[in-house]
Amino acid sequence: MDILMRRLHWDGCLNVRDLGGLCTRDGQSTRWGALVRMDNPGHLTDAGVRALLDYGVNTVIDLRYPTETTRYPHLAEALNSARDRVTIHHIPLLDEENRTEEDILFARSRDEWHTYVLDRRGGTIAEVMRAIAYAPAGAVVFHCTAGKDRTGIISALLLDLLCVAREDIAQDYAVSEEWLRPRTQQWLEPLDEAQRAFALSLMRTAPEYVQFALRYVDERYGGTRAYLQSIGVSPNDLSALRERLIE
Repeated sequence: MDILMRRLHWDGCLNVRDLGGLCTRDGQSTRWGALVRMDNPGHLTDAGVRALLDYGVNTVIDLRYPTETTRYPHLAEALNSARDRVTIHHIPLLDEENRTEEDILFARSRDEWHTYVLDRRGGTIAEVMRAIAYAPAGAVVFHCTAGKDRTGIISALLLDLLCVAREDIAQDYAVSEEWLRPRTQQWLEPLDEAQRAFALSLMRTAPEYVQFALRYVDERYGGTRAYLQSIGVSPNDLSALRERLIE
């Protein structure tokens, strides 16, 4: 499916898409309106918030560091209507106490960063998976700040669990770089040439980055299903995920 058909235009955010409509290797497809990945909802305008609510979103999973939630308005601050009830789970994918180490890893090698996240943040990944599996009826949104790396690894694991083709997973990961480009260009304006080159490297979402991560899961853990079970996602949790996310 053309990825543009899955893109959602929620005013203020650039990197939003439904993970429905993707074919699986066993002849099924992922469910529309069940799961949405996005960038920081703190950028949403009032019109963007209305679009999110009109899409049927009842659950938001925030993967950011705690300090990131204070730097940008939280989605909850924008929900000013008493009739709108959205459950927000703050589940930081990374560890703020180790943020310096994590930032260095990310800047040095996306492969090293993915390895770190998979090996050392399994408990948090499992918590995110259970939050999605057992969310109330309605769409689930999960996001970080740019919606590309923390959001990207969760998306890749979910889609691989559901047997979506890896070339489709890589395409879904890679498009973030293009869709975020207008915001990236604004960020780059005050930087000198060397700083721009470094900053651009941080914003890349090359398909080989996520392909490496999934190969690593295969080689070290025996595949995504085995990996998720090794970090505490039970067979019942996996079944609940599949029931929620497959048509």
